[in-house]
Amino acid sequence: MPMGLTPEIQEELDLLRDSARQLTNNRFREKAAYWDRHSIPPIENLKALGENGLAGITIDEKYGGSGATILHAVVAVEEIARACSPTAAFILANCTAAEILQKFGTERHKENYLPGLAGGDTLGCWAMTEPEAGSAASEMRTRAVEAGDEFEITGSKCFITRAQVADFFIVFARVGDVQGSAGIGAFLVDRGASGLAIGAADDHMGLRGGGSAEVILDGCRVGKDKMLIPPGSFSRIMQGLNQTRVLNPALCLGNATEAYELSVQYMTERKAFGRELMKFQGLQWMLADMATDLEAMRALIYQAAELLADGHPEAPHKAAIAKLFAGEAAFKICDRAMQIHGGYGYSREFPLERLLRDVRAFQLGGGTNEILRSRIASTIFRNA
Repeated sequence: MPMGLTPEIQEELDLLRDSARQLTNNRFREKAAYWDRHSIPPIENLKALGENGLAGITIDEKYGGSGATILHAVVAVEEIARACSPTAAFILANCTAAEILQKFGTERHKENYLPGLAGGDTLGCWAMTEPEAGSAASEMRTRAVEAGDEFEITGSKCFITRAQVADFFIVFARVGDVQGSAGIGAFLVDRGASGLAIGAADDHMGLRGGGSAEVILDGCRVGKDKMLIPPGSFSRIMQGLNQTRVLNPALCLGNATEAYELSVQYMTERKAFGRELMKFQGLQWMLADMATDLEAMRALIYQAAELLADGHPEAPHKAAIAKLFAGEAAFKICDRAMQIHGGYGYSREFPLERLLRDVRAFQLGGGTNEILRSRIASTIFRNA
């Protein structure tokens, strides 16, 4: 049981895990390899998530959501990611969009967007990264200029996950000529907005069903009522990343758990030199290291989620630690699992090579390992 949880909440989480596992095995697992192989976003799964209260699990019940905590979202993402990372990432996308809308949106914004997110009818998308402003978000060049009752947004965003299928985008842009982070604001841009175009699909190594693409804003016009966060609020914008930095590692945890359990099963059933693989000490030690990393991952992620749900001031620091550790540990676990499986692990006929490709993305997206290390160190010395 994660620290601080009552038996009642733990029972809720256990029931949620069982429900998510059943949904995953019945609806998502069978076609996961197909979506990956053909680079198809599994958008058909979004409605199934909505019907089961998962698409908008953290959205307030007033707007059709489940009203659950970020820890509940972590459990759902973790379980679904065991079979299909892009489907689990739909929950991440909608929870992140909903977090920003619920914290900073007007009542009109909430009424227009949250019910669709909660029901699995619409998909939100976070559009920040640019060709020359990745980790250095404050250097972005996309600009929003006032034009009467509207803003005209010009620029481009790259590697935007779910851009191929998103219904609306939370677009970050520099408002006017103010330099640095102080000039950055956020806008709600609907898919059909004039001047918005989606570029060619990204041909990524992993998360091939993630729907990643370039987002092009060529004089894209939106009403002034579409400004979600005004300039001068960059620190508030970054609060949305705290949730991402908990849900991203939850995806890692799901991938790694699947790889670990496949390895346990394989070592139990497979024989070499007349003995089960589980009798070989070298492989036993590999499995022991995998189990240790899994337990550490889960403890860090759940702790960060609990602190974030409570609004604890240490939550951003703990979330950064959880994401850094989970990204590296999950890749290591999946790599060891492939080694245990030998040639079978390297074959596309089995899920391990897909798990390894998918999990590598999380050392880049949502904050690179280098940025996370810098942030963690900065917090350490600030509090020294």
